[in-house]
Amino acid sequence: MVKVKIRLGTIFDDTEFFEVKMACTKCGQCCMNTQMELLPEDIERITSLGYRLEDFAVFDGEIWRLRNVDRHCVFLNPHTMECTIYENRPIGCRLYPLVYDDVEGPYIDKECPAWNTVKQSEIDRLGKYLSLFIARSRQTNQWVRLRHGVRS
Repeated sequence: MVKVKIRLGTIFDDTEFFEVKMACTKCGQCCMNTQMELLPEDIERITSLGYRLEDFAVFDGEIWRLRNVDRHCVFLNPHTMECTIYENRPIGCRLYPLVYDDVEGPYIDKECPAWNTVKQSEIDRLGKYLSLFIARSRQTNQWVRLRHGVRS
């Protein structure tokens, strides 16, 4: 698959920067019953691959998220447990298992089997961007309405 470069003029244009360095086991657990938020950059990148917004995203009344099919992300191949758009996957998928809580701040989700392979330096490097990620995900609906004409 070709990797698509999208530039909307935000820090989230640089997808490679947001890759959490870890020893991922590719178990697919993070793709099960996902509630992954989508940024405008994610939607633009994925739609440029030929997917329609309604094929991969749902609006929960506040946030656009990845769609689940049969209790897993629409892009997870359940036979191989691989992401079918891995090179173009959303920023939130790239950041996982680094997550954010308004009280705790950035932390590593211990539901990930490889959580203990994420070094503190990765939390320090990327943790400061998580509140920006959340704020940007809250802008996605306005962007979808303007760019795609979708009324939620």
